[in-house]
Formats: sequence, structure tokens, C-alpha cells
Amino acid sequence: MNYNFDTHLSREGLYTAKWESEFERKNDYSLLPFGTADMDFKSAQPIIDALTRTAQKGHFGYPDKPASYYASIINYHARKFNWKIAKEWIQNGVGIYSSMGALLQELTTEGDEVLYMTPVHHIFAEIIEVNRRTPVEVPLLAKFPSYDIDFFTLEKSITERSKILFLCNPHNPMGRIWTATELTKLQDICIKNGIIIISDEVYSGLLYKGESFTPLASLSKASSMNTITVTSASKSFNLTGLKHSLVISENPEFKQKYLTAQKRTNMFYGGSLFGQVATEVAFSIECDEWTEQVMAYVEENYRFSQQFFSQHLPEIKIYQPQATYFLWADFSAFNMRNAELISFFENSAHIIVTNGKTLGSGGDNFIRFNLGCPREQLSKGLERIIVAKYNH
Repeated sequence: MNYNFDTHLSREGLYTAKWESEFERKNDYSLLPFGTADMDFKSAQPIIDALTRTAQKGHFGYPDKPASYYASIINYHARKFNWKIAKEWIQNGVGIYSSMGALLQELTTEGDEVLYMTPVHHIFAEIIEVNRRTPVEVPLLAKFPSYDIDFFTLEKSITERSKILFLCNPHNPMGRIWTATELTKLQDICIKNGIIIISDEVYSGLLYKGESFTPLASLSKASSMNTITVTSASKSFNLTGLKHSLVISENPEFKQKYLTAQKRTNMFYGGSLFGQVATEVAFSIECDEWTEQVMAYVEENYRFSQQFFSQHLPEIKIYQPQATYFLWADFSAFNMRNAELISFFENSAHIIVTNGKTLGSGGDNFIRFNLGCPREQLSKGLERIIVAKYNH
């Protein structure tokens, strides 16, 4: 079917972190939010239909997972990424970040170092710190309009206390997809130094046309045995509120460690009924057309934004994404301190963006702008930047 992403979603009866919560935080109901990583689109119709059927049954007891659930996940990863996984590798969670925290508890001890490449989602550092591990930032190399991994600095940063590397692929916020060659080099370094990689691949379903994605664990047997993949249908199909995620690893030791962590926090039993139903349908072939259409729309939103900045604010550097629905932009040319820049967006332009400084080294004076919205909304938000700039 053809989906219409120009349609504005009715907000009646909704209370979301992206919209209504921001209205109240700022006491400003004119705000346009482009911050939180949700799309302002309805999900795929087969998912809506499946959830409706489940709700109409009226029974919301503890779910278990049928064979069709595992088949959908296995077939999706084979179809999309040529990654052949087995049912026995698949475990579940209520969110990839809670799973990452649980794994840290089992695979490391207090004070151990966890490496991660910045700028990246702020939750990486938060997970490490609240679990009393030591965060080690490895800044990416900005090579406009893209980024590279700084392998030299990575190797220099490794010590005998380094135990885990958090990988984000595709990388949030700039939408960089790490190539098989880069991933192989990264994995070789980690294996050589006894470092396990936890690979966040939640945006892997949101690729620009012509791009391809290589799951880290699919590179080789050795890579598979040194990788824990955390992923979900949540970002690719706009299901974040359903709290269902996947933890995938061939390594039986990692699987047992995660199972122990689940039992400690009682995450093992049950799970989200609606999240499970939505995941099974999302990963089925009938929803492929939704992600293809949504990413064609997002890519056009990117081109629209790029042309807008080129025409009206050519001094702003817009990076080129390969995946995700994010626009990563360098506003250093505004010559504002970071706090002043965010105040400019929220209080002068009346739009919400993600503050790049919260994403670690290399994020100061950058903003992450969510393109997963109707184009009319996007256009209004961009126009507000221009009006605010000339009135500033």
C-alpha cells in the first residue's frame, strides 16, 4: 500500500516525551519538537491491525513466544542483511539500553573501562557511569561531510582495565554506517585486547537508498563469538513506546550472563505482549514497503533541509547521513556559546532540537535535528530558525 507521510498525526489523547512533555517543560504550546528520536508518522498498517486484533481479544496475560515470532526475526535479518542467525541466539529485553546496562553488570566489575566513540547518544555514558564503570571516550574524526573511526586513538586508549566497547552502527547522531572493512579492523583490535563489543544496531532498518548495512556479528565466526548485538524494531517502525528489544549472540557464555542479569531483575518472565506482537509483524515481509517508503520520504526531507540551509544559512555545515532520520548540523558559525545556542532554538525559534554537547566530545555547537516528520512541519521549523536569526 502507499503511505501518506504528509498527514499530520492527531495529538488528541496523546501525552508523549517528544511533544506534550516539552510543551509543559517550556510552558510553550507553540513549540515544534525535532529532538526526541521518534517519528511523527503512524506505524505500518499491518502492525496497527495486529495490535488492534490483540487488544480486541481482551486478554493481556503473560505472553510466550511462538515459533512464528522467531521465524520472523530470523527471516528479516537474513533478507535484509544476509545475516544467518539461529533461534537459540535470540533473547529479549524491555529496551536495548536496559539490556546494555544488565550486560555491564555481568561482564565487568566496578572500575572496569568501557570504550565508546563520540559524539554518540548520551545514554552510552550514562549507562556506564550509573553502573560504576569507567567511561572512555574515543572521539570520531570529523571529515566533513562525514566521520571516520580514529583507530590510532582507540588503540592508545585501551588499558588492562578495558573490557567492553559500545558500538553504535548506524551511528547516532550523524547516520554513518560503518563498513565491513572498518568493522573488521575494529573487531580485530578488540579481540586482540580481550574486549567484548556490544553493538547497538537499532537504526539498521533505516537506510538511505543505495546504502547497505553489515551486522558486526555477521563478519566471521570469530566476530560473532565476540559480539553481543542489541537491536529492536522500535526505531525502524516507530514502536519505542512498546518496550520490546532483542539481544542476539552466538556466544553461549554471553547468553548465560544475560540470562542471569534478566533473572536478577525479573526481566526474564513475561515481557511486553504488545511489543512482542508488533515486533513479529514489523519484521515480516509485509512491512518492508513501509520502511522503504518512510526512508524515501526522510531522504527527501534531508535534501529539502540541505537546500534550505544552502540558500539561507550557507555557513551552517550539514553532514551527509547514510541512515537514520537525523540531520547533524554544525552551528559554530553562529558564534554562540552552547547554552546560548540551545536557548536560541528553544526561546527564540521555538523549536526543540537535541543538544550536541550532551553527546560527548565533538558535539559542542552541533545540533541533532529529527527529520522524521511531515514536510510542512519541517518547513515551518526551518523557517523559524531564519526568522529568529534575523531578529536575534
